[in-house]
Amino acid sequence: MSYQFYLPTTGAVSFSDFFEGEYTSDISDASAQRGRLRTVLKGHKKESEDARDLASIINTIDDYLPYLLSIIQCLESKELQATKPIETSWRSTLSDHIIHTGSNAPRIIGAGIHYELMFVLLTYAYATSLQGSEYVRTLQQMQPDSPTAPMPTNSPLATLYNKAADSLNTAASVFLHVADQVIPSYKLANKDSPVETLRDVSVALSKMTMADAQSVAINKALCFGNLSKSLAAKLYLGVASQYEMAYGLISSLKSGGGQEVASDIKKYILDGTLFYKAMAKKYLALDANDNQNMGVAVGFLRECKSDLKSVQQLSLTKPHQLRKSSTVAARALKEEDAVNDLLQKFTMINDTVAYQDVPTRQDLQRMIPSGRSVLEMKKYVPPVPVFGHFSNFGGKDDTSYARSGNYW
Repeated sequence: MSYQFYLPTTGAVSFSDFFEGEYTSDISDASAQRGRLRTVLKGHKKESEDARDLASIINTIDDYLPYLLSIIQCLESKELQATKPIETSWRSTLSDHIIHTGSNAPRIIGAGIHYELMFVLLTYAYATSLQGSEYVRTLQQMQPDSPTAPMPTNSPLATLYNKAADSLNTAASVFLHVADQVIPSYKLANKDSPVETLRDVSVALSKMTMADAQSVAINKALCFGNLSKSLAAKLYLGVASQYEMAYGLISSLKSGGGQEVASDIKKYILDGTLFYKAMAKKYLALDANDNQNMGVAVGFLRECKSDLKSVQQLSLTKPHQLRKSSTVAARALKEEDAVNDLLQKFTMINDTVAYQDVPTRQDLQRMIPSGRSVLEMKKYVPPVPVFGHFSNFGGKDDTSYARSGNYW
């Protein structure tokens, strides 16, 4: 499960119109690389979902970034001089708009080269997150709904799980890099700047996509049979906590220029918080059952069912349509079917054999442990620039191919 980002498009730009100094040929190459990115983003917008090539977009950004970072470094070292203020235009796909939404959102002009870098890296994060989503969808198609035994560790599913978690982890690291390294360098032009320029938005997206990566890693561990029920509960609580922090950041933002973070992002995060709290309670119930605490097991399953119902009630989709969708609410509906079976079974055992009191909601709340993480966030390291009198902007000692080690 991960959020389905819209990829932005951008207006045409020739860097030769803005700079004078050395590197005339390199500046032309930078314009050509940017033109390639603009073309693939426009093509992505027109293609059907099945025909979209996210790897091509990621590779094109990998090729463009060293040139863009070279321009930034040359500007900072005074090797390049801007002949006029640099402006680029990008669609704000994270904003709520009265008329336009998603990839049809209006393009917003921003001043400064860091505005360009910000949107390029955000687009990179969107694309890698979407690639993680594609891996998850493939997993769902290949994986049986109710495996009867742990899968072998050499299963092709293990590789897909790793790719999905890694893609989402990469997206989270890029979002955090934008928040900590790029946005502070961007000079806010006016109050009408898009929500993408707000640091808390990128931090929230980093937490959201990292939570998505964590959930994939948990599912892998459960499928391969090496995760205890009590630890699964703590890990799901960790996922819910990440979503909760993301929602807190976004919901506390003051809107500017009439724009706010898109409502479907807020809904996704809120749904995710409720869903993973429910999953944690399910595994707390299973752990209680293993330890002969049937009253506690029944109590947590009731609370789990209530949370799953809340997720579905927040959706405007009708139940029969929900079963065919891939939303969080659809997962909640499917999970509720399994929880109902468990609740019926555990209630019968408690009513006929165990005779244990079912704790109150307040007592159950006190039994909920702290959350934990299963993955560490990666650190995003920008590629090394390709021109300029410098050699270590990206934190590496030698220049290497931008896509070294990355093949799809």
